[in-house]
Parts: sequence; C-alpha cells; structure tokens
Amino acid sequence: MSDPASPPDLSPELVAELEQLTESLAARPDHADLARKLEWLIDALILRGQLPPTFRKLATKIRGDRSTVRLAMFRDKYTVPSADIDCAERIPLCRARCCTFDVTLSPQDVAERKLPFEIDQPYMLPRDPDSRRCTCMDASGACTVYDHRPGACRAYDCRADDRVWIDFEARIPR
Repeated sequence: MSDPASPPDLSPELVAELEQLTESLAARPDHADLARKLEWLIDALILRGQLPPTFRKLATKIRGDRSTVRLAMFRDKYTVPSADIDCAERIPLCRARCCTFDVTLSPQDVAERKLPFEIDQPYMLPRDPDSRRCTCMDASGACTVYDHRPGACRAYDCRADDRVWIDFEARIPR
C-alpha cells in the first residue's frame, strides 16, 4: 500500500499528455467547462505533490476570454475525506491563511443554497474586502458553515502548502 503523504511521481508520458491536452483546449472556442476540469486536475496534482507548482501556467494558457463562471467538480462534497489536522489549534499560528484562497463552489453547493456567493463572482465563496478572508469565518477564525463547507475546503491539506507553512511540524507559519 502506498503512503498518501508521498504520492508516486507522474510518468513523463502523462506529463506530456497534460501539456498536449492544454494546447488542444486552448485552440477550441467552446472549452470553458473542460478547461475548468483540467485546471482542477492540475491543482489537485500540485497539492498532492505530483506536479511542481510551475504546472499552474498550463492552466493560464487555456483561460482566455471564455466563460467567467467557475464550478468545482465535486459530485458529493460530503464524501470528500478531510485532512486530519487540528485547525482550531493552529489558527492562532497560521491565521487561517487557507481562508484567503479562492474557493469555487460546486453544483451541489449552489443547489443546497447553504453557502453565500456574490453575483459579480458567480459561484465563488465571498471574501471580506478588508481582511480578504472568507466571509463564513467568525471573529475567532472558526468556520460558520463547517457542516456545509465546499468540497475544496474539505479536501484541502495545508501541511505541504508553502503559502501557509514554512514548517508544518515545527509550527512555523509563512
């Protein structure tokens, strides 16, 4: 059984396929939904440590002037496993940096109508204009919609994210 903390490397063939798929999508005028799925896949592989962060520039090649509507690709967010991290204990250190990241809602989130979003940023969790933090946080940094949080929040694992931690184990935040 493989160790989920260190996922296997991607083969050079798969990396080449991702690059070719990006080029093909960029050439199509009707690719917004497929482009979002590829962007999600690239982000997931980067967060798992299977692709270097430089692969994010692949997604920028296919954005263009296409649809601004973004939907996450989680089918059932309630089945998404969450990282075993005691966030409440770490919030005083990291100051909930992950709650300043863009979070895209899924069709399930929109249908449930439990999460807010703004009309000019369709299907994105809104952020406070001053703190840039998610508006679903209370004064202590706790999530007020935790039971209904999006799949992206459920799947996120900050341990290897250098935007949050210099050293997770030593509790040294960025």
